[in-house]
Amino acid sequence: MSNLTKLFSKKNIAIITCYDASFASFLSKTNCDALLVGDSLGILIKGQSSTLEVRMSEVLYHTESVRKGAPLMPIISDMPINSFSDKYMALKNAKLLINAGADMVKIEGENDIIDVVKHLSANKILVCGHIGCMPQVNKIKNLQHADLLTKAKNLEEAGLKMLVMSMTSESDDQTITNQLSIPTISFRSSPFCNGEVEVLYDLIGISSAPILNPLKETGKIEHLTMLDKIENFIKEIHTRKN
Repeated sequence: MSNLTKLFSKKNIAIITCYDASFASFLSKTNCDALLVGDSLGILIKGQSSTLEVRMSEVLYHTESVRKGAPLMPIISDMPINSFSDKYMALKNAKLLINAGADMVKIEGENDIIDVVKHLSANKILVCGHIGCMPQVNKIKNLQHADLLTKAKNLEEAGLKMLVMSMTSESDDQTITNQLSIPTISFRSSPFCNGEVEVLYDLIGISSAPILNPLKETGKIEHLTMLDKIENFIKEIHTRKN
């Protein structure tokens, strides 16, 4: 099994999305702390307009590919939409992802996934949560952050081991990070989380998906090599003073 110690340290965690063996092998030579096989593959790999058409079989395929390219790195795999409709389905599919090479599964949801998280945790499946902007559930224009702290605490109590804060506010990030014992990971939110996840294709400047375009200038300096861009992101996270 991969070394998960850094992922649970609550300090300067750098995670990058990955979908294939070649990039996984490349990223394994960096100081990246974990790879995320995200359902963003629907947009970036398949060319779809959202993550809503991603199937379980596709995440399994890409998880297997990433594990072959990075046999020793921690891998987190998304549970795609309709793969965790109830706790029994969730456990069946989570086990498939673990067998394909994932060390942890990531699930979008708030109070609606409490029973699923409890069931997976009771069966020794490590679960990463995902709150705030949840593409499987809501749209950015309708996004509301009502009572996120309570929801985050409920998820932690259910057995969550890590939590992605997606497009949340600085105040939410600070409050939740300070009051949870598990690490928080920013996605397009703020530096007040314990770490950050970035989309690989955005980092190296080849993404064409508007919703995934970075809010900062990472990846736009053309004279930098691909490795420079990736290492700069990782260094920024690892040297961050919270």
